[in-house]
Amino acid sequence: MEKMTVKPLGTLAPTDRATPWSAQRLDRSREMPSDVRVRVLDYLTGCPVFLAWMEVTRDEIGGQFEVAGGSAIASDGVYYWRLDGIEYIREYGIPVPHDAVAYFEARKWIVPTIERAEYIQIYRELDELFGGGEVVG
Repeated sequence: MEKMTVKPLGTLAPTDRATPWSAQRLDRSREMPSDVRVRVLDYLTGCPVFLAWMEVTRDEIGGQFEVAGGSAIASDGVYYWRLDGIEYIREYGIPVPHDAVAYFEARKWIVPTIERAEYIQIYRELDELFGGGEVVG
């Protein structure tokens, strides 16, 4: 089976287990337009979690939310992100990369169906990047 190589969804994802993730690194240079934001939120919310970390994360920017399992890693098979990244998009309009939005649009905003074999392949790749430890700051 061919290796997939999932990519981080911009600043909403950690890059490796050695670099602690921090909301202070989120791209706040621009705000995602509200019409695109709603579609991105729906898309990301519909994707499965691959690495579930049991903790509650708190909004590091303005204290507006808490997310059970917030440092968990979700993916659509192409991109991956922290579960609490969805709330940073919702609350602050944190943008996702333009190429990701183009990919979501090309899919007509439909979350891909991930079959068991593909899920296991994605899980192994993410576990290789982050497994065996916490993906938290």
